[in-house]
This record gives sequence, C-alpha cells and structure tokens, in this order.
Amino acid sequence: MKLNLHDIFFAYDSDIIIQNISCSFASGNFYSIIGPNGSGKTTLLDLISGFLNPGNGHIDIDETPVLSLSKKEISKKIALVSQDYAINFPFRVKDVVMMGRHPYIPRFSHPCGSDVEKVDKMMQICGIYHLSDRKINELSGGERQRCVFARALCQDTPILLLDEAFSNMDINHTLQMLRLVKRSVKEKNKLVISVFHDLNLASSWSDELLMMKKGGIKAFGNSQDVLTQQTIKDVFNVASIVEFNEHAQAKQVYYPSI
Repeated sequence: MKLNLHDIFFAYDSDIIIQNISCSFASGNFYSIIGPNGSGKTTLLDLISGFLNPGNGHIDIDETPVLSLSKKEISKKIALVSQDYAINFPFRVKDVVMMGRHPYIPRFSHPCGSDVEKVDKMMQICGIYHLSDRKINELSGGERQRCVFARALCQDTPILLLDEAFSNMDINHTLQMLRLVKRSVKEKNKLVISVFHDLNLASSWSDELLMMKKGGIKAFGNSQDVLTQQTIKDVFNVASIVEFNEHAQAKQVYYPSI
C-alpha cells in the first residue's frame, strides 16, 4: 500500500500551516515526523486522515483519493492515536476499545464473538485488561492513552497514525507500545507515521524521518541520514552533538547542559 501526498497546501484564513508538501509513504515502514511546535505536524496527520480538507492538492491511498472515501471506508484504512483524546462520558474501558470495531459492525447490530475476542486480546496486549470494567474518566493519563491505543489496534487498519501518542506514558509502557507497533510494521506490513518530540526515540524506532519547519519539509529520508547536527541546527536552532550509539543501535542527540 502507498500513501501519496500531492502538492498539499492548507491554511486557516491567512495563516498558512502546510506549504505545498509532496511525499510518499509505503507499507512495511515506520515513519517519524519531527519539527518545532507549530511546524504543521498534527495538521499533516489530520489531512492524511481526512479530518481536514487541503486547500490545494490531494492525498490518495493506492491512487484512491482519501476525500472520495466515506468516513466508514476511511476508518477501515486509517486509525489515529492522538495525544489529547478526550471523552466526556463515563464509558467503560472495554466499550471504548470496542469503538475500534464499529466500522465492521452493521448498523443496528451488536458486536459478534470475534469482535469481543479481538477487544479482549488488544486490552491484554496493551496491559489494560484488568481495567476493562473501569470508567475511562477514572484512569490516569497513561492508562487512558493505552486504552486509545487498544481501540486503534482493534480497527485493524493498514495505516496507523500516532500523534505524540506516547506523551502521557512512562518509559516502560512507551517502549512496550513501540515494540508492539514496530512488530506490526514488520510482521503485518503496516504503514505507521508517528509524530515525535523526542528525537532519540524517533531515531531509534523509525525507518525514515520527515523533518518539518514552518509547514514545509526540510529533510525526508533514512533516519540515520536525516538526523545530523546541521539539520537539527537548521530546524530547531539548537546546537547538538549527534553520534551513533551502540546500545540504541541508532544515532542519538546530545545537548549542552548549560
């Protein structure tokens, strides 16, 4: 599967957010998007997922325009884990996770046995099965985030978008979720695009990095080629040292402490 962006432009009134972006993403790869606050990272994911319509250009999945698909069809192809998922009703955790199966459940029908099995499996994988009857508004931020992760995995889509999806998790659960996602890329040929603020996590886990600044692409390619002292200086205006780390088996970024 290929996800193609053709000359994408997006603005809120006169405030330009995305400037003429063209690029492609392919199945079997973990991509990371990095860049300063306000560089357009979340907006780009919202455009890919069909939540926003580009002012110019178009996005297609295997040559099918995303905007030509119904919401139900999109939800069978793209799942999104957002950092700021909010829910105002005291749904049980297992009911929230079951929402990931809704695209496959006929209208006015109830979940079938295989839907329930998949929900139970994903809650176990994400380490929240013991919370299944708890109300989501009673959970900690990290527990709620893993619930949203389980819901997205239940959608069983070929494309997974992660918008700072690990920001509320401790490092142990972050690594667990990253291993799970990376395994799905390699074993199930998924296409994953993740927005990161942590450059070292992005470098360690992604196959390719897309660096953004002021709504445009500053660099895009193999993570170890893109992550350099010069690109970090150009994009973030920060001096750093970038070295290959044997333990991480990837380049890591070090900053001055003063």
